[in-house]
Amino acid sequence: MLAVELSVLFSGEFGRRFVAHLAYPRSCAYFGACGIDECDYCKDWDFSSNLKMAHELDEPSAYGTYIDYVDSILPEIQQADIMVAINLHPDILAEIPAIIAEKGYRLLIVPAEDGRWCPPGLRGQLKRKCEEYGLYFAVPKPFCSLRGDGVVKEFVRQFRLGMPEFEVKIEGNRIVEARVITSDPCGNAYYVARRMKGHIIESVEEFWKDIHQHQCAYPCMASMDRDAELKEAPFHLAGYIMVYQFSKACGIDASEFVPEYFRSYFG
Repeated sequence: MLAVELSVLFSGEFGRRFVAHLAYPRSCAYFGACGIDECDYCKDWDFSSNLKMAHELDEPSAYGTYIDYVDSILPEIQQADIMVAINLHPDILAEIPAIIAEKGYRLLIVPAEDGRWCPPGLRGQLKRKCEEYGLYFAVPKPFCSLRGDGVVKEFVRQFRLGMPEFEVKIEGNRIVEARVITSDPCGNAYYVARRMKGHIIESVEEFWKDIHQHQCAYPCMASMDRDAELKEAPFHLAGYIMVYQFSKACGIDASEFVPEYFRSYFG
């Protein structure tokens, strides 16, 4: 399989964390969680060679309500396969499908760790434009809910980013090894895997509680504000995803832990 090339346009802390996760995995310790003294550099990869461009823009509010000349703000877009556009002004987002289609891109990903980054009306507009230009389109809310077919699946496989997946080894009822196959870009999956190693599974309720506590202890980047579409905050959905996916790797069905309105994410 040919290496997938990726471009990132972003503003804000989540965008910085996203780029660092790809290109500077050893910076993980500086973001909190395990901390510098405890870091064992479990991220054993570096995707900087796949990163065609990474450009930080101002926060959307800095541009005012409307942007008259988007071209004057954007850098020259390099040719690549996938564009990830994080926390950008709506007027900038609206122009991206046409721009990247000309450069041979196949997929536009617009993360929505906060629902305001890509509200339903804008999402519909972007979807129509991507269809017009023959682009795949994804708006994961939060990013750790990302999965799919085609080029989305290709992205997840190449960069190990999306809905977390684990490989867990259990002896008796003790977790002796937990390896991350796919992570969220904030790195929470690696923290959970490390903290759950050595856990003795005695009751599923305590098992789920511990996974969830570790997920909450990590500096997750998903918004804690209630989202009308989700019925809860994106942060809460991230927690349910982590518990469900780690439990699945341990051979435990966590459907009971997940509210019914979120279960479609795991179908």
